[in-house]
Amino acid sequence: MMHQPINKIGFSILFLLISLISFSQEEVLDSILENLRTHSEKDSIRIKLLIDVTRNMTYTDPEKAIDYIEEAIDIANNINWSKGMASALQQKGNLYYVMANNIQALEAYQQALKISEDFNNKMFIASLYSNLGNIYADLKENEKALEKYQAYLSIAKKLNKKSDQVRALVNIGLIHIDTNNIDKGISNFEEALIISKEEKNDFFITAIINNLGIAHKRKKDYKKAIEYYQEASELALKIKNKYIEASALNSIGKVNILLENYDIAGINGEQALKLAQEVDAVEWQADSWKVLSTVYEYQGNTKEALFAYKKYILLKDSVLGEEKKVELTRKDMQFKLEKQETIANAEIKRQSFIKNTAIAGSGLLLFVTIFGYILYKKKRDVLEEKKIADFNAKVAETELKALRSQMNPHFIFNSLNSISDYMSKHNIDTANDYLLKFSKLTRSILENSEKKWISLKEDLELMELYIQIEALRLKNKLSYNIKVDKTIAIENTLIPPLILQPFIENSIWHGIAGKESKGHIQIEIKKENEMMVCIVDDDGIGRKNSINAKPETTSMGIKITKSRLDIINQLKKTKGSVEMFDKTKGLRVELKLPLELCF
Repeated sequence: MMHQPINKIGFSILFLLISLISFSQEEVLDSILENLRTHSEKDSIRIKLLIDVTRNMTYTDPEKAIDYIEEAIDIANNINWSKGMASALQQKGNLYYVMANNIQALEAYQQALKISEDFNNKMFIASLYSNLGNIYADLKENEKALEKYQAYLSIAKKLNKKSDQVRALVNIGLIHIDTNNIDKGISNFEEALIISKEEKNDFFITAIINNLGIAHKRKKDYKKAIEYYQEASELALKIKNKYIEASALNSIGKVNILLENYDIAGINGEQALKLAQEVDAVEWQADSWKVLSTVYEYQGNTKEALFAYKKYILLKDSVLGEEKKVELTRKDMQFKLEKQETIANAEIKRQSFIKNTAIAGSGLLLFVTIFGYILYKKKRDVLEEKKIADFNAKVAETELKALRSQMNPHFIFNSLNSISDYMSKHNIDTANDYLLKFSKLTRSILENSEKKWISLKEDLELMELYIQIEALRLKNKLSYNIKVDKTIAIENTLIPPLILQPFIENSIWHGIAGKESKGHIQIEIKKENEMMVCIVDDDGIGRKNSINAKPETTSMGIKITKSRLDIINQLKKTKGSVEMFDKTKGLRVELKLPLELCF
């Protein structure tokens, strides 16, 4: 009564699974539904039919399938059939996993694993380890993911299940690559490749070879990476898998750009784009347009470069929107899991405390003072744990807000419209300059968006690019100056990324944009004891005169910055602060941060 679990392999086995959903499968579903209608008795046969229905609806209508699987669970519980219960719970986990509800999926898989210990079906248990590994991998809980995948691999080897060995090895390899243990990852891929060749599984072979290309690119062994990508694209063409072929060709294009082989990269990008459009793969289309934009930019074809970059931004915005939803879900899950764990630990300690207190109450009066001290200590520990739990919650919530408040997409589209405006006025040089600065800024923001600290040098370069772009939009109505104290080594000093950006944006749009004359922003970084002081000083119209200019946007940016600063203060045991000083003309902001060094 076991069915195949959802697995990850390469860039995703889900492509393979989805491609198998066809009209004939709809006929199978109709047949099962008809059998379900005629068999109304609440027994093991109906449970099997209900599970088969939901299995066939996993990728077509998982929300509707939930009702069927809940019925299967209820019947299995009533007739006390543990195998049916475990199978139904695993399928419930699969449904929630496809719907990206990993909390519910994790709970269902864990319940199924607990029940499956009673009937000791090794391969069924292995499939659940694989499911749990996928969840932890999505959560970036790499150690837990590795533990589950290793358990999956161990059982698959004992039972000589070759396909499952391949899936486990590839997923273990992906975790190692993701954590920069690249040689370990390559070793896992190569072992999986040997098994796949023995089994003559062309899809696995192609996907693994593509992953070997990714691994060698991460090692900066570009020659070997291209060899693997080329082999993957040829095999993908042979097995008619346009997804892998498009991915491999895009990757070849990206490596050729790194090697400055722009003409070859352009050919790869065009081939990949055609394939990606044929299968409507939005992410691969975005990658192709990015490759072509870079090639056109190098060749001096500004108009084509701008067009390609616009297409890339539009498609990537759609992909990033989904990625952000997944990331927000992941962070929300981490917060909920940590909260559940804290509550469970607190309850265990509370029960232990009650038990210890009862034992103590039956002791001699001589020890009352000692027990009083224990009571006080326990209470203090509980309060301390509550503080830690509250702080962890605040960290999670603030990270969510920071994630949601990253560079506004309106800025991206407004900038692209400004470039288009320069193009329409035949101001090619300015448009080209704008495009170069804009592409560099967006690349840097995407690279640094997940980092907690970056070097001061990197952050100031980001801020300078941002100001230059806004100055172009304001027709050079804005000037700026950045001054760093000589005692600060900008390459060795760390700062939270983009922490000054809300204040600079506020100075530009609520201070200088409203001036009739030209405005100036002075950015100053200096050292004060063990603190770093960052000053943003403008000569704009000031807060009083701009009070009606979108105050909610400004206050949100400042609130998020203050929340980030509160967390830094608690983690570093420092007294960082944000202060604003109104001037006759303009506003001065002073941000104090702990002085953090690389080494």
